[in-house]
Amino acid sequence: MKTHEVIELIRTAGELGIQEVKLTGGEPTLREDLEEILRGVPPHMHVSMTTNATLLPTLADRLAEAGLERINVDLPTLDENRYQRITGKPLLKQAMEGIQAALRAGLTPIKINMVVLKGVNADEVERMMKFCAENGLILQLIEFLPPNNGLSRFWLDLRPIEAMLEKNAKRVEVREMHLRRKYFTADGEVEVVRPLHNSEFCLHCTRLRLTPDGYLKPCLLRNDNLLDVLGPLREGNGGEVRRAFLLANERREPYFKPDPSPER
Repeated sequence: MKTHEVIELIRTAGELGIQEVKLTGGEPTLREDLEEILRGVPPHMHVSMTTNATLLPTLADRLAEAGLERINVDLPTLDENRYQRITGKPLLKQAMEGIQAALRAGLTPIKINMVVLKGVNADEVERMMKFCAENGLILQLIEFLPPNNGLSRFWLDLRPIEAMLEKNAKRVEVREMHLRRKYFTADGEVEVVRPLHNSEFCLHCTRLRLTPDGYLKPCLLRNDNLLDVLGPLREGNGGEVRRAFLLANERREPYFKPDPSPER
C-alpha cells in the first residue's frame, strides 16, 4: 500500500471508533515512509509498533517525534549464535542497541516478545526475565503457533511455566484484553500469551487486522473471511471502504469456542 492509502485507512478506522493502531510487519522500520505514516495518525488514536529493533539506534528519536508512543520488540534469545539461527541475521547487537535507544526516546512501556521454542530457546526464560527486569522491560512469553509445514516439533506447552510464575508471583493482575494474566515477580513483570486452543483469548479479542495487500482480516487464525478494502479506496468509494470496516467487524467471532456444556 502507498503512504496515503495507509493513512486514509487508519483515519477511517479512527472515524469508526477504533482507538488504537499497531504497526506490524514484516518489519515496519523498513518502510521509508514510516515517519510520514505516523504523522498521519489522528491525534485521538494511540499508536504502537512491533519491531525487531535493529534499526532503532538511528530511528527511535525520530519515530517518537513523529508520534510513536511505545513498542513491542521481537527478541527470541540473548545468545548471538541462537539469534542468527532463529532470525537468519547476526543482528543481536543492533537489536540490543535499538532497545536502549527506544528507552532513551521514551517509547515505553517496552514489551519484549519472546516466542518460546522447544529445544531452541526454552532454557532461556529465566535469563530473559532477569534481563527485562534489569532494563525496565515487560516480558511476554508467547506460545509458538506452528504453521502446517512440519514445525510443530518446536511447540511447547507454556502451562508449566505459567504455574511457576504464579507460584513465585508477589501479585497477579488480569488484563481485560483476553483475560490474560500478568505476573509480578522478583524478576519483573511477565505475561504469558497462550492463544493456541484458548477460547478466552478469542472470546475477548477486539482487534481487526489490515494485511499488507489491503484486506481486512477479522481473525488472526482465519483467511476465509477477508474483505478487500484497498480496492474500494483506490476507486474513490469512501462509502464502500466504511462498509468493509463495518462488515469485517460483523464477521469477527471466536475461532476457538468454549466446549458446550454436557447434556443432562
